[in-house]
Amino acid sequence: MVWLVVIALLVKRGSLGKIAALLLLILPLAAGNLYYFRWMAPQQAETARLDAAQLKLATLPVWRTVKVQQPALYKQASDELLNGLHSGLTEQQAFDRLRPLAADLLNQRINAAADDDLIGYMKVSLEEMKQLRQQSTDRCFRFLFPQVRGGVDIAELLPPPLVESEMQAMDRLLVNSRDGDRAVDLPRGRKQLQSVVRTLYGKWGSDLQTLNTPAEPGVDESKLCDMTIDLYQSVLALADKDSANVLRIIISGTGN
Repeated sequence: MVWLVVIALLVKRGSLGKIAALLLLILPLAAGNLYYFRWMAPQQAETARLDAAQLKLATLPVWRTVKVQQPALYKQASDELLNGLHSGLTEQQAFDRLRPLAADLLNQRINAAADDDLIGYMKVSLEEMKQLRQQSTDRCFRFLFPQVRGGVDIAELLPPPLVESEMQAMDRLLVNSRDGDRAVDLPRGRKQLQSVVRTLYGKWGSDLQTLNTPAEPGVDESKLCDMTIDLYQSVLALADKDSANVLRIIISGTGN
């Protein structure tokens, strides 16, 4: 440190008073510490936070698979994650904003999913519906129909093991859905679906039709939640092949 040597020489020659020398010694140290703790340390902490979030994304179920299978989509997710963190979101909130991307990809893969994987995923989703319904109608409705009034943060509302089960089920579905669409027996599937609907109609009557219009003013959100749960319970009660067949028809909208 050249400046320390210079100060020492000036003091020795009497050109600089001891108090002035002390100030010259302290001020650079104070300025350096101020710069570090005011600017450098926060920047380093923020960089470490962003790096940790990106590392977490790369190792999470679903996103670790997307990184391998669809790099462009993974980059989009990574960019959205960083943008969310930069905007002041918590890490969990930033990750939750990626759910629509994962959901869209999942819907694209439904027809290519293995029967067991599709059924397994829907069983987890059904359990999520039930638990949210027990909490409140509003939470269940927003979970089922996010396009109407916005979704919910299931990471905050549901037990961590259930959320983890959902991620693992989604991951299995994505891993095993790369070999093209599965054959769907549309005539048999539609017949099975019609049978389920007839049974539900006997219970719910014309209210069942509101499943197609959840955004309709004055709709009974409580009934919509209960009817949706009833529908998926009925479909999952079918034999596995029939259940998977009907699920693909419902999700892809080919029931007519």
